[in-house]
Amino acid sequence: MKRKANAESTGTSQEKRHPGRPPMTAEERETAAKLRAAKKEKADNLRPELFLQYQGSEIAISDLVENAKNEFHSVKKRTLVTDMKLYIKPEEHMAYYVINDTYEGKIPL
Repeated sequence: MKRKANAESTGTSQEKRHPGRPPMTAEERETAAKLRAAKKEKADNLRPELFLQYQGSEIAISDLVENAKNEFHSVKKRTLVTDMKLYIKPEEHMAYYVINDTYEGKIPL
């Protein structure tokens, strides 16, 4: 008797899987797959925004990078920046950089 009561109360197998949720159409599945792929690509290409906070001041690291590139291009107009190392010394209020392993410079914070 118990088996019969349990079988009747569980219902169909489709209700077990997703109660209250209608099945997706082919178009909806395709759209959902595209959205997931776009989110995954965005997550894979994540570039965090970095900030330096020191003694009550704040500066975005991306601003320092752009300033270093601009200073470099004011001297070497046609040279592409293929490599950059940025050294930040907040106690001196300066950022030092090396571009393409040959050109050195500094910029104020």
